[in-house]
Amino acid sequence: MLIVIKYSIIGHPICTDILLIMKQLFDFFPVAIFVAVYFNTKDIILATMFLVGASAVQLVVGLLVYKKVEKVHLYTFLVLAVMGGLTIAFKDPTFIMWKPTVINWTFSMVILGSQFIGERPIVQRLIEGLLKQAPHLTIDVPQDKWKGLNLSWVVFFIFLGAVNIYVAKNYDESTWVTFKLVGMTLFNLTFFIGQFAYLSKFMTEDPEDEASTAESEQSQEITSNESQKQD
Repeated sequence: MLIVIKYSIIGHPICTDILLIMKQLFDFFPVAIFVAVYFNTKDIILATMFLVGASAVQLVVGLLVYKKVEKVHLYTFLVLAVMGGLTIAFKDPTFIMWKPTVINWTFSMVILGSQFIGERPIVQRLIEGLLKQAPHLTIDVPQDKWKGLNLSWVVFFIFLGAVNIYVAKNYDESTWVTFKLVGMTLFNLTFFIGQFAYLSKFMTEDPEDEASTAESEQSQEITSNESQKQD
C-alpha cells in the first residue's frame, strides 16, 4: 500500500511508502523504550539496561529486514554500550546523560572533516540522497552554499551537545529524560525544517516527472476504488 505524504517544507509532493515510515519509527524505537521504562519505574539504571537491549535489537532487526547495518545505528550502539555499560556498572547516570553529547559532538567533527576531505561535504551527499525520493525535483546549490550549510550542521550539533550537558547538570533527572525525548526532538525538527525551507529556493521541478507521479497516484486511486466496489 502506497502512502502519499506532501511535505509543505519544499512546496512539492514527495511520495514515500509505508516501509519508509516504519523505518523512521524503528529509528526512534530505543529512545521510546528508554523513556517508557524510566517514567514507569523512575529507575534510570533499569531504563538504561532496556535502552542498550533495544539498541542491540535494532541492529539485529535492521540486519535481518534491510540486509545491512546502518553506520549511524552501529556508532550509536557502540557509544551506548560504553556509556550505558559504565552507568550500569557504577550505578551512575552521569555516563548515560553524557551519551547524547558524545554522539552529537562526534557528528559535528565528522561533518566538519568532510568540509576538507572528499569531493562533496556530507550534508550535500545526505540532501541529494534524500531528494532521490522525489524524482520530479532537482536541486542546484552553489558549492559555497553547500559548505555554509555543512558548517551550520557542525554548529547545530555542537549546540545540541552543549544544551544536553547544561540540562543534565542544572535540572533533575526527570527533566533531563523529558528533554531527551521532547526537547531534542523539537530542536531537530526546527533545524531540519529550516534547512529544507532554505534549500527549497534552489529546487526546480521537472513537469514530466511530476505528471508521471500524478498519473501513477491517479491509477492507484482508481484501482483502490474498484477494489472497494468489488468488496
